[in-house]
Amino acid sequence: MQIHRHRTAIVRRRFSKPVQLLLDDGILNKEASFFDYGCGYSEDISFLKKAGISAHGFDPHFANAEKPIESDIVNLGYILNVIENQEERRQTLLHAHALAKHLLVVSVMIRDNSPAGENEKECCDGIVTSWNTFQRYFKQAEFREYLESSLPESSVQMASLGIAYIFKTDRFKQQYLSGRLGSYAQTISAELKEQEYREKISAWLSLYHELGRPPSKIEFPETSFILRAFGSLEKAVQATRAELHAETVQASAERRKKNLVVALARVLIRNAGKAKMSDLSAEQHADVKLFFGNFSAVHAATMQELQKLSSLENVSSYINQSQVGKILPDDIYIHRDSILFAPDMLQILTELALIVLPSDIDWNIVKIARNGHHVSFLYYPDFEADPHPALWHSMKVMLTNQKLTWRDYRSSENPPILHRKETFLHSAHPLFEQFSALTQEEEEAGLLTPPVPGNRDQWEARVSESKFN
Repeated sequence: MQIHRHRTAIVRRRFSKPVQLLLDDGILNKEASFFDYGCGYSEDISFLKKAGISAHGFDPHFANAEKPIESDIVNLGYILNVIENQEERRQTLLHAHALAKHLLVVSVMIRDNSPAGENEKECCDGIVTSWNTFQRYFKQAEFREYLESSLPESSVQMASLGIAYIFKTDRFKQQYLSGRLGSYAQTISAELKEQEYREKISAWLSLYHELGRPPSKIEFPETSFILRAFGSLEKAVQATRAELHAETVQASAERRKKNLVVALARVLIRNAGKAKMSDLSAEQHADVKLFFGNFSAVHAATMQELQKLSSLENVSSYINQSQVGKILPDDIYIHRDSILFAPDMLQILTELALIVLPSDIDWNIVKIARNGHHVSFLYYPDFEADPHPALWHSMKVMLTNQKLTWRDYRSSENPPILHRKETFLHSAHPLFEQFSALTQEEEEAGLLTPPVPGNRDQWEARVSESKFN
């Protein structure tokens, strides 16, 4: 089985969690050089350079023009957990540590060692996903033990859940300790160990930033420690306010409110319009309480969002907001692999239509209309292999009356075909670059000059006339 490590890289719209933590702690600034070892699409580097920080990176698949270089701070972000070979994993950690002059930041995915999921297979000491990517999940304590055993001479500090600072010198260590402890450290009773305090407070603050609110007892098992240290959660929030990045907290809060509404919408769709508090997870219960007050309020907000789908103007607006898909004057076309990158309400609209769609209908392209309440599911069986795959069949779902319209093109001598296949995919899809290269070649050859033939015979005639190979 071939493992595709590069498929784990994701497109970011903001700093990654470990880099944001470095900034929040005041460690990463214009006076320090930064190197991202395994930088993926290099978003962190771009964002840091815009802030005037010296930043470079290396990725064997996406950014291999530069070679790894020594830097004050080296980031090894979510790399160890995607390497299936244990010795290679250890050597990667050692190499990154050697590149760091003062500080190595390591982050991994944290999850209990639960059995492999439905679309996962056990492999080595982790699992292989349906995309043939490998994931080795750690527990927090296990993560620390792994670092300490691999780097016995270094000072390992757990900066947050799944994120560790490995200090090689005192240049950043004292700054980190003083910044995290702050002026209120003196109020902590003497029997509380400094290290325990530092780790648990930083983990609590990190989760606060991620959730957009104070973590609940279920989400943060060490809540009793916070209560002992500060007296109450309200006092903890007040005492640590200086360490909270208000914009990050607010953005996380808005994101989670939106995610909660979307999650409840999916429950309503699955349960024929019925939902109750127990349909939500314990973590979502905390979001309901903090962000909406009660279940009735979030239910009303969800119904209001669903009602917006009845307006074609709103649907058209969602289509215009999409960062994925082929957007045309009347419709948007999105590949099945990329629908999760579309706006939430387009996903909900697709799920509403899927309830009506017979389960035995194959499809890999969804077509959402602007000018009518209908969603079509198209099937191109050779989408990946054929540069211009032919349409086999389509099923239109009318959302107003649940009427279905079937069209079969399998016996057609001149079926509709696709062009610019990358436009149906999100930019992180493993075939995006390959399809984009083909489109560029066809543009340079003049094959995509409007009007572009939409059926196979006319397209092949144009290709033949151009002598394009």
